[in-house]
Amino acid sequence: MIGLNSVIKGVVSPFGIEIRRRNSSSRKLCEAVGEMEQLLRATMFPDLPQRSGRHELMAQLLGTRLSEAFYLISHLNQVLNLGGVVCEFGVAQGATSALIANEIRETDKDFWLFDSFEGLPKPTDRDKLIDDVFDLGSIEKYQGTMAYGQHQVIDRLNSIRFPLEHIKVVPGFIETTAKSANLPKEVCFAYVDFDFYEPIKIALELLDSRLPAGGVVIVDDYGFFSEGAQAAVDEFVEEHRQRYTKEPSPAWAGNFCVLTRRENHLSC
Repeated sequence: MIGLNSVIKGVVSPFGIEIRRRNSSSRKLCEAVGEMEQLLRATMFPDLPQRSGRHELMAQLLGTRLSEAFYLISHLNQVLNLGGVVCEFGVAQGATSALIANEIRETDKDFWLFDSFEGLPKPTDRDKLIDDVFDLGSIEKYQGTMAYGQHQVIDRLNSIRFPLEHIKVVPGFIETTAKSANLPKEVCFAYVDFDFYEPIKIALELLDSRLPAGGVVIVDDYGFFSEGAQAAVDEFVEEHRQRYTKEPSPAWAGNFCVLTRRENHLSC
């Protein structure tokens, strides 16, 4: 996870505010997350509801910046009134899954989790290394990395008492699982963290026929790690003109992109 101090500084510095973290203990970390939430609610996300357990779960995030996490939960809460389930594509160890689940725990939404549980797939020629996050030297060496077992995400969801009957785990690489007949019919919100071009493009195409008007997809790593993530998003939006608004993240908030469905009907 990006250092909390640098994230908070990036958020508050445009407002002439400086926050200094003096203690790295879990309690102090949660307090800092709470202060950040108050600031963002006062300046950017006035409609963000309170949620118990949110600060503790944010303090446990790995690989997801706090600024991005606040964008994620803000957009998620804005679409919970829509029909459809919530999806995450690329769950890793389940830290972001637990954060999302905590936001929908008191609703009747099902939570669909898509992951190979075998690590990253083989990159294509569209995947050029931008940020060598593990210092491996080439994009090809990332195949098979970031592999976590299903039990890790389930354990995290159990720890927050998310109803098991609302969890739908779809194991396997997306190029195979996307062909399954047993998939959600409608999706109000999706978080896509697949890193590479091909799986991101497949996930977006799968979602296209399932998003209602106002439905939101957040794609992580837009302009970060692999060129494939941004290429997949940009090509998808270009191919489906007039259907989506695209909002890249502010420079201070990380590297992600928000897609919002504009049509007032599902595509055929």
